[in-house]
Amino acid sequence: KTKNITNELDMKKILITQKLLRSCEEKASKIFDAKLNGNDELYSQSKLIELSQGCDAILTSLTDKMDKDTINKLPDSIKVISNFAVGFGNIDLEAAKDKNIIVTNTPDVLTDATAEITILLILGAARRASEGIEYAKNSNWKWSADFLIGKQLTGARLGVLGMGRIGRAVAKLAKVFGMIIHYHNRSKLSPELEDGVIYHDSIKSLFSVSDILSINCPTTKETVNIINKETLEYFPTGAIITNSARGD
Repeated sequence: KTKNITNELDMKKILITQKLLRSCEEKASKIFDAKLNGNDELYSQSKLIELSQGCDAILTSLTDKMDKDTINKLPDSIKVISNFAVGFGNIDLEAAKDKNIIVTNTPDVLTDATAEITILLILGAARRASEGIEYAKNSNWKWSADFLIGKQLTGARLGVLGMGRIGRAVAKLAKVFGMIIHYHNRSKLSPELEDGVIYHDSIKSLFSVSDILSINCPTTKETVNIINKETLEYFPTGAIITNSARGD
């Protein structure tokens, strides 16, 4: 009994800003003295600061705007901000560093899932899946030689914009469909990481050979609005563009 009381006193207090899977919340509550968000409320920055009083760490989500002003108003007890996301674009890292707050994220946990969704988007667009579903739902299905003929992936050229973990996972899956892989990256990959794919040193060069483009690059000042009226002219007629990177 004494041991249990001691353990309870030693448990770190954490604020979990959004509702998680039940199993995750149960596990967190066993390890920490966890403040849960039972109503799945989107906390304002002022409420987040208020709820963090007395806590040792905050488990944030991408929808939590942890900017400089918010971080500077956090209590000194906060030593860790753990982001429930692969990225951390919602957190001002410099502000956290100035307050000696450690920032963590969850890299690589969604690589395969995102790559699979990318292939889903490519297949869906190439084979006109959403149109076919609507025809079937409305009992308008018909047969003709060119009905929803779509595009064949075998032999098609896939351009991957951003050959990081997810881009490489997309390329690996696309090879199974017999696609020819081209890519553009901030820097050329090593032969081992390239694994036989074709490098282009400019987006114009990549886009010009992309029957299908998969956008897998991060949001930077160089990539914002990278698909625009001018760059669309680089693509072959009838090209397909899919985006499984950040929506912004």
